Order: sequence, then C-alpha cells, then structure tokens
Amino acid sequence: MLSLRSDPRLFELARRVEYFAREKFNMTLPEMRFFILDPMEFAALLEKNVYPTSPINIWEGKKIANKKHRIETGQESALYYEVVQTGNPSYAYLNETNSALTQASVMAHVAGHCEFSELNVLHDSDRDRTEYVMHLVRKVDLARRQMGERRYIDYWNACESALPFIAPNSQYNLENSIDQETTMAKGAIEPARTPERERPPLNLVSDTLNAILKFDEPRPFVEAEKQRDRHEALSRRGYSLRAPCQDILGFLRQYAPTSRAERAVLDYLYISHHHQDFVIRTQIMNEGWAMYWEKKIMMELFGEDAVRGAIDYAKVFSGVCYPRPFFQRNPYHLGYHMWLHIEELYREGKMSLAYHEETDLDAKREWKQPDQSDPQECMRHLVKTITDYEFLRRFLTPELVEKFHLNRLDQRTAQRLGVKNEDIVRADRQWVWLNPEPIPNEMLGFFAHYYRPRVYIIDTDYLDGGLLLMHRDDGRRLRADWIRPTLNNLNRIWKAPVYLLSKDKLYGASASGYKESTVAEVPFEAVVERLGKQQQPFKAA
Repeated sequence: MLSLRSDPRLFELARRVEYFAREKFNMTLPEMRFFILDPMEFAALLEKNVYPTSPINIWEGKKIANKKHRIETGQESALYYEVVQTGNPSYAYLNETNSALTQASVMAHVAGHCEFSELNVLHDSDRDRTEYVMHLVRKVDLARRQMGERRYIDYWNACESALPFIAPNSQYNLENSIDQETTMAKGAIEPARTPERERPPLNLVSDTLNAILKFDEPRPFVEAEKQRDRHEALSRRGYSLRAPCQDILGFLRQYAPTSRAERAVLDYLYISHHHQDFVIRTQIMNEGWAMYWEKKIMMELFGEDAVRGAIDYAKVFSGVCYPRPFFQRNPYHLGYHMWLHIEELYREGKMSLAYHEETDLDAKREWKQPDQSDPQECMRHLVKTITDYEFLRRFLTPELVEKFHLNRLDQRTAQRLGVKNEDIVRADRQWVWLNPEPIPNEMLGFFAHYYRPRVYIIDTDYLDGGLLLMHRDDGRRLRADWIRPTLNNLNRIWKAPVYLLSKDKLYGASASGYKESTVAEVPFEAVVERLGKQQQPFKAA
C-alpha cells in the first residue's frame, strides 16, 4: 500500500479533482485520503470489509488464499475500479494497474460518494470511523489471546451468523424500541408530572360493576401501578422494551451478558458492518449521485487537458450505466438517469405548485418556467431529506420505467421466468417489453424486506428469562435448515434460552436442547400494540 504522494501525476490529478469538486461545484466533502494498492492488496481489502486491517480469522485467510488462486489462474479478474470507506476522513483505494484516466474517474466518483454520505438524512460519515475500527481490531486480537483459540472461533462464528440482524436505520431500531435508564432524569422514580387538574372523586364501585355500568372514570391507582412496574423493570435490567427491536445484533452488543473479550468481538463486528444498512437503503441515490458528479468533474478535467481519452471514458461510462430489468436494477444506471431527470424538472420549473395545478395537458407538456433556485442545491436538499424508497415513490413514473428500459427483458429471460402474454406490451426478435404500470410499485416492494427475513425481538424476559424473537409474516417461510443453527448461535451470545415465533410455530434453543411446538398465530400489529401498552406481547399456551 502506497500513499498517493508516491505518484506525482496521480497526486496532481487528485488535487484537480478536489479543486473542481470544492470550488467549482461547491460540494460538501470531508478529508479524502487516497492510497495505491496492488491487485492482491485489493483482494485482501475486500475481505476486510474495506478496512486496512482486520482481526486474525481463519475463515478470512481461507477466502483470501482461494481468491489469490482464482486471480492467478485467470478464473477471476483482479481489476477493481473503486473502493471507498466513507467517514471523516474518508479512505479511498486505487488499483495500480488502472490507467490515469480510470484513476481520475475513480477519484471523481469517490467525491460523489463522500458528499452523499456527508449530506444524506441517515448521515453515514462518522468521525474517525476507520481509525476506530483499527482500534477495535487490536482489542479483538487481544481478546483472542484471552479467550483461547477454540472459544474465540466459536464465539466469532456465533456473532458472525447474526450479521443479517443489523438494522440501525430501521423504524424499529434501538433508539425507537428501548427505554434506558440513561434517558430518564436523574433520580426520576415517578413518571413526569403533568399539569395539575381537578380529579374526579375516587370510585368505590368494583371493576365488575364499572364494566356493567360502563363507568369511564380514570383509574389513577391502576395507571400508577403500571408506571411503577415499568420503572422497576428499568431498575432491574437497565432497559425496557417498548416496541419490537429489529436491530438484534445492536441489542445483543449493548445488553447481552458478555466478558470484556466477548464485547470486543461484538463491537468490532457491529461497527464494521452496520454501515451496510445505509448502503442498502440508499444505493440507487448514492451510486447515481456519484456518477452524476463523476461525469461533471471528468468533463472539467478533459476541458483543461489534465487527462485524455474522452471516447474511452464514454465507453466505460455507458457500460457502467447499462440498463437492466427492474428486478435486476442497475443502481448506477437508474440513479444517474433519475438525477438527470430531477435536474431537468427543477430547471424547467416542473417542481412548482403552479405546474402541478395546471390542468391543460398541452401547457404542461410545453412547460418551461424556471425560477431563481439552483437545481443542484435543490437536489442536495433531496439528498438531505430522503432515502431510496421516497426517491422512487416520488419520482419514478411508468413513463420513466419505459424510458429507462426497466421493463425490457431479453427473450430467453422472459421464457425462463414464464412471463405471461397479457403482461407483454410489445416484443421483437431480441426483446420483450412488459407493462410499465405496475413496475414502480413492484420496485417499492423491495424496501419492505430487502430480500431479508424481518425478525424482531419482542420479549427479553420470556418464560425462564429467555429472548423471544418474532418473524414478521411476509408470505414466505424461513428456511428450516437456517432456524436451528441461528438460534443456537444467538443462545451462545445471550447465554439464556432464545425462542423464535414464526407464524404458528415456536422454536427454542437453550442449554437443554432444541425444540419446536405449534402455537396460536399472533399478528405483528397486535404485538406492537401490546408492547406500546407495556403488556406481554405473547403468552405460551
């Protein structure tokens, strides 16, 4: 690994890229640090989750050895264009085998990613992220020596199997699901006082008569009892569950009974992987934003003759932005063209209230009434306020689906998928075009589950102090061969029984073994409501 200063030409190119990004296009950028890697260093970097170092791990070593063999025998390409770990500072890596033209485009692309991470509503630009992960690596290596090789590998594998259960940006993340002692005022044993008001006299009639006579007077003693129970739970365990928690590994990292060595493993795996949740929720916007600014910066570099090869660059750019069907969406293609479309809407004043209230279709078709706002600053406002779901919901129309070829499939794929004739609007010898109308909603459906099972913690004191998880029904059953090993691994981390409720099945893993039973099915919405009322979400029969 070499510093960019070791190559004077690349160092000068980086200075020009940053100049255009900051001065001409007014981009908000952190410090960007570029390094030059050889192909095998790149392969190793990818296995380390794009961090310079990682804990000693037998599985990573095997993967790197296998990748090296595949590269050396020509089974796999060693050509990687762009790898960046955003943060402040951000670390980006250049492949030494790439041309100066490619290096310049990579640096321009990185600038787009860095600005997006700085501005986006989910804000994925932690201060000293890479440095903190490198610190955690040293803690894990120390933990390995403390735990011993066998215990370390077993615990590492158990924690690694829970990586799909990271969801820091979910509606049901730790912040929204857990009440903690630290969120309460010091010494606050009683609930916060409400403004004084006249209370009705105490009702001496029994609850049974109340129900019969339909008395609706408030019951202050009952409410006070509930509040006291809640605060007792907080004082015993340090937290209270007020909603389902989807960030399961984040919960275990914070509340599982762990030794210092085990906590180091949990910290490293969570911190080094939690940003992937940001990537999956913003991939279309993020990659499109990077392509948008890459092209603008590259046009400036071509204009001052800092690099040459505009035709070669155009070929690579068009290849990266090649359209694919909606179910195989290419985020570079879709994101880039969506941003161009949005820029055009702002330039022509089509984001105004007057345009949306216009009833004359011919007038709307010819509409060009720009205001004084800067389209790029308006686009930055979108970056600051929305993620991919809202981006597509607001701007992707059936007309754009057709324009961007999201409804186009090759004939062989259409036959393999069994596309029905009534879904086809036209076809030729090579392509089939589907009806574009339902496609925007089909694409939005991805953001409900991201092709991952939606599993939540719904009780942290189930039966004999166990952890109760719930699989939210989305019409698909969990893989039978996945459930048992996953619950066993979670049991190893939680050090108490772990149960999983999936439709009408209850699975359990504990020190005494693994078991399955049939139970009454409970809707997810009912669980949310019960937790909101501080009630037990599920009772075993």
